[in-house]
Amino acid sequence: MSSGAREEPAAGLIDLVTARALWVTRQEAARTAISAATRSLTEGKDTEPLRELAGASLDMNVHELGALIDASLVSLGSPLAALTREEALTVVARHFAKEVVQGRFPIREFADWAHSAIGHDGPPLTQDLVMLDDLYDGFEGGWGEEPNALPTLERFLDESQDLDQKWTRPRNP
Repeated sequence: MSSGAREEPAAGLIDLVTARALWVTRQEAARTAISAATRSLTEGKDTEPLRELAGASLDMNVHELGALIDASLVSLGSPLAALTREEALTVVARHFAKEVVQGRFPIREFADWAHSAIGHDGPPLTQDLVMLDDLYDGFEGGWGEEPNALPTLERFLDESQDLDQKWTRPRNP
């Protein structure tokens, strides 16, 4: 292997961190968490908390879900304890931005979510996403042209990619 190449974190672990961020920001997290646990198991990460989460119900108690997400992340060595609400909002924005780029989430709904959930006082890295909602509001009100959101989303995804590494690299024992 060549030195200097950064190893990409497992997709299941990234999804599990996303589930934790969704939970922290009071978004629907169960489907993402269960899917992430299942994916982690198929990637060869076999821990008791992951098995329990993979078999959980979508309508499980939200506090039990949060505890199970945390236990799963700890079992994988993730340094999740320090995840602040601001960082969680950025992780969730990253998740939703990927969904938009992949055509699974309408851009207008994403922009509205960013404005209401993050707001103008939210994390600096996310402010261009919040501004998209203002641009769409102006366009729908007859002012200006329809925003071209894709470059904004791609720039945000590029600038925020280090989050995948921050929350998925194993913590020091």
